[in-house]
Amino acid sequence: MTATALLPGAFRVLTRDGYLLFFTRFMRLFAYGSLSVVLVFYLIGLGLNASQTGLLLTLTLVGDTVISLYLTTRADRSGRRRMLIVGAILMAAAGLAFACTSNLVLLIIAGTIGVISPSGNEVGPFLSIEQAALSHVVPNRSRTEVFAWYTLAGSVATAMGALFAGALTRVLERTTMTPVG
Repeated sequence: MTATALLPGAFRVLTRDGYLLFFTRFMRLFAYGSLSVVLVFYLIGLGLNASQTGLLLTLTLVGDTVISLYLTTRADRSGRRRMLIVGAILMAAAGLAFACTSNLVLLIIAGTIGVISPSGNEVGPFLSIEQAALSHVVPNRSRTEVFAWYTLAGSVATAMGALFAGALTRVLERTTMTPVG
């Protein structure tokens, strides 16, 4: 019996691109899940008050909507892979900005144009572009099963990210962690 025989049928029909879509979704939602546990505490630790934090998170979600609309309406013209890469770069840049500054204006700019998820759920252009791409690399007869696994992989990744962030925070609190600031 080969290793592929042990995989569910949905995974046996995936191409290399299909596996990449699953992998990037898993990694992104793991990050979103971990971020959802610590982001508000981190922002408060930076010195933002409740109103500033609420404004930042609201504008982040509004920005995700605008970026999603822009990137997804251009994905087929410019290339889905390119648009996914642009979204990932924006997400990484926003993360870097959040790690490097406590300036509210810079955080709002980064949160608004960067593709981050304060809620732990899928936001930004990724979902619609990935689903369109996945439907092109999967045979019609397997599409429903593949999308079911795709959705499950995202949910598991979010849960694992939240669990990881919570556990890591707990360990760091007991050992070496100092307050943000």
